[in-house]
Amino acid sequence: MEIQGEQNLTVPRGDVWRALNDPAVLQRCLPGCDTFESDGDNRYRVAMQAAVGPVRARFAGKLQLSDIAPPSSYSLSFEGS
Repeated sequence: MEIQGEQNLTVPRGDVWRALNDPAVLQRCLPGCDTFESDGDNRYRVAMQAAVGPVRARFAGKLQLSDIAPPSSYSLSFEGS
């Protein structure tokens, strides 16, 4: 599954960077996410619901932030079952 998107914001870059490193904000950014708990530096335990076509499933797994380039970008990867 790949979640992509782009959003232009009219707030200072530093404010956006701080928000996107806040676990509560990250949880709200992931569609269907209902559990988001720290599991170490830049790692989180996640539970979420997702739909692929007509099939809905609940996934539990780990989310990892990588390729961190403050205050510009990072990558999110999710490994789940």
